Amino acid sequence: MTTTGAPASPDNLFDAITRCDLGALDDLLAAGADADEIDLHGHQSTPLAWACAHGDEGAVRALLAAGARPDTAASAPPLVEAATHGFVDLVVLLLEAGADVDDADDSGATALWIAAASGFADIARKLVEAGADRTLADLDGVTPADAARAAEHAQLAAWLDDPASVPARSPVWREGRDAARATAEARRLQVIDAAMGTPAAAAEPEWTFSGGIAKSAWVTQDFPSVAASGNVALVTRMLDAGLAPDWTMADGGASALMLAARSGERETVDVLLARGADANHRNAQGLTALHMALFKPSARLHGPVVASLLAAGADPDAVDGEGQRPLQRAFVHGMVEIATALIDAGADPFRADRAGRTPADWIPIEGRKAAAFRTLLEAARAVR
Repeated sequence: MTTTGAPASPDNLFDAITRCDLGALDDLLAAGADADEIDLHGHQSTPLAWACAHGDEGAVRALLAAGARPDTAASAPPLVEAATHGFVDLVVLLLEAGADVDDADDSGATALWIAAASGFADIARKLVEAGADRTLADLDGVTPADAARAAEHAQLAAWLDDPASVPARSPVWREGRDAARATAEARRLQVIDAAMGTPAAAAEPEWTFSGGIAKSAWVTQDFPSVAASGNVALVTRMLDAGLAPDWTMADGGASALMLAARSGERETVDVLLARGADANHRNAQGLTALHMALFKPSARLHGPVVASLLAAGADPDAVDGEGQRPLQRAFVHGMVEIATALIDAGADPFRADRAGRTPADWIPIEGRKAAAFRTLLEAARAVR
């Protein structure tokens, strides 16, 4: 019998980790809870990545002991989450457990990239010593050294370019270790406050802006990444500070609108469009926000994003560098409603690409959605 006033038992692994309830976590794992569950909606994480984001070493060890794979990810792998929040001990633990040192999040950012952008030199060094590729760029072509330079971590950038150029006794290692510890401590306090039900402090950390970089005592983020996270308040503040809505980290990079579209952040997409973001901006691969919205789409999250983009004048038949169009992606992923919206906006399901294939060639030939797609194509053919 539950004692009156006592908190209910956590329903799942994510709840147990959020509440810092290691006993409940152990009970759930013993009862057969999936240590590799992939939650694409509520948490956009896995239990191991969630534990790493919370800095809970006990939970990380329990999940690994229960068979959790260190590279399973929904959005950001566990190693990236640990590096993001400065948890160097978890970085080491995951590497010892066999984590892929070059695994990346949805934006192509590896743990080394994140550590470089945050100035966490000690974490960066441990990752490189474990075999991390110093030249591995994100999807926008930005390398870890580029990210460190953009965030004004000049010595760390120099070391990433040439490790021999920075001596072992350089202050960069101590400063980077201190920065990671401060970030980790702030994150731990935040997690504990949330678990205890302590109200968050009313005052937000003070943000400053340099170019397209938002900085605080806790984190450093570029504008497109802020948009991808769905932080509408910060996106608005950055725009109010004079940042151009189509600012990118590098020439040919993905815009904030593109990354928000990929994340399914409808509110952020609408704010950016209202502030003049180009619905047809392309990155170096020729991708537009519509292409990005259909990278790994869900009807619930990305359907409204597609609707906003189309209403803002996004080209429904835009061809990327591989000759693919948004409609092809909608067909491949079985998104009937989104495909219908694209066709209604003018996308041609029978227009061939460079290989001679049309979007219609990509519809599923069997399964519960096949009939709906055939009906959609028949209607489109009838009005040609």
